[in-house]
Amino acid sequence: MTQDEAARNETQGHAADGGDAPPPRDERPRPQYGEYAPEGWSWQPPGDERADAAAAAPAPPPPPPAATQAGAGREPSDAAARRPRTTDRFFTILLLALGAIGAWNTSVSLQQLPGAIQSVYSDQGVGTYTPQEWLPTLALIGTVFMLALYAAVLGWSIARLRARRLAFWVPLVGGAVAFLATMVLTSIVFFTDPTFQSYLERMTGV
Repeated sequence: MTQDEAARNETQGHAADGGDAPPPRDERPRPQYGEYAPEGWSWQPPGDERADAAAAAPAPPPPPPAATQAGAGREPSDAAARRPRTTDRFFTILLLALGAIGAWNTSVSLQQLPGAIQSVYSDQGVGTYTPQEWLPTLALIGTVFMLALYAAVLGWSIARLRARRLAFWVPLVGGAVAFLATMVLTSIVFFTDPTFQSYLERMTGV
């Protein structure tokens, strides 16, 4: 009987006698030095070695410059954004105040237009001005237009200021429109007056 057969017989005999089953055979190749570690075991370095390993670990990279400068750059940017709004508010309020004075003076001048025209005629030697019948109606239309224009400019400017948008140019546009309207009304009065037409004919030699 060979040795393998004897080992098998001995194993079968132990199993038949009710003994414990033999441990499973380790199929791994035998290591050259030492033995295999048991299952579930892991190596932990001693306390000193762990501290050295933690000290030798690379430090985390610093945060990017944009992140570090975000907080520092927020205040200057806010101040720079606040400065134009303050300047725009100042000039807008100043122009609105001047526009209110101009609208009031223009309305009063339109109501006193016959006397103003006669003063010009007397200074230039044009003659005597005779108001047309429709002049009071024209003066009333001009007065209402000037006051309505200023009210529109005022409301639009306030709306833009509340929306934090540039508003200083709104009174400037309103002033330009008021000036053009005044020139048109004055030209209608002068060029429809027979006395002024005769004066132009004498000056041009027609």
